[in-house]
Amino acid sequence: AAWLDGAELSGAPTQPAPPATEALAARGAEVYASRCAGCHGARGDGKGPHAPSLGVAPRDFTTGVYLLRSTATRSLPTDDDLFRTISRGVHGTSMIPWVALPEPDRWALVAHLKTLSLDFAEDEAPAPEPVPDPPAVTPELLAAGRALFEKSACVGCHGPEGHGDGAAAAELRDASGHPITPRDFTGTRFRRGGDVRAIYLTLRTGLDGTPMGSYAKLLTPADTWAIAAYVESLGPRAHVPAPGGTLCPATASTDPEEQLGARLAAANPGADGQGP
Repeated sequence: AAWLDGAELSGAPTQPAPPATEALAARGAEVYASRCAGCHGARGDGKGPHAPSLGVAPRDFTTGVYLLRSTATRSLPTDDDLFRTISRGVHGTSMIPWVALPEPDRWALVAHLKTLSLDFAEDEAPAPEPVPDPPAVTPELLAAGRALFEKSACVGCHGPEGHGDGAAAAELRDASGHPITPRDFTGTRFRRGGDVRAIYLTLRTGLDGTPMGSYAKLLTPADTWAIAAYVESLGPRAHVPAPGGTLCPATASTDPEEQLGARLAAANPGADGQGP
């Protein structure tokens, strides 16, 4: 319920990951068939029976391409990345947070997801990109961030004021050819999260499979922090910390795609009879 109101969840595990065994992957296949195949498809190709009704296409796991990574662009996500996405959900989409699933089942899902693409058998995820402590937000930092935002490629997609209405916005497509809308920084929710660290990481890693590329080679860390701080300042990002690392919005709001995901999950409670 808090997530549907706009809360951002940590998604961090509370206990160590279990050993990666065939039994764990087999359990993951069972959980996947019960909880995930309706949207992502039995083979993980994003062609589940619910997929045509979704405004944001489900992830095609067979490609090995993931938006939400802590790793460099065009690389595989870490197991922790996959676990956190399963646990915290993806705002603005029908991918709800599966926090009610026991952690061992979430780790089992991670193990199964890695069997759906040959990329995981042929390569491994690099170390996560470092995210140092952010600098203090000052008027000077925000002014520098605005200047960098205005003279960079950000404006072409996100627009001069960050409303997602840049000159190229109407023509953007994801890797599968689906239309994709640039983030409106002034109001809509962020896929990874709207805090400055999450924005910094997105600028460094990019969102693979979308037109949002990595700026790791184009911006210094200092300039990246400046843009991240400016982007965070554009919208009502005020959050109230809650136990467990949850950030609750000062003003609750709803998203129709997220509500659709919750309804689909509630209508298909899984083999254990429990809801999401």
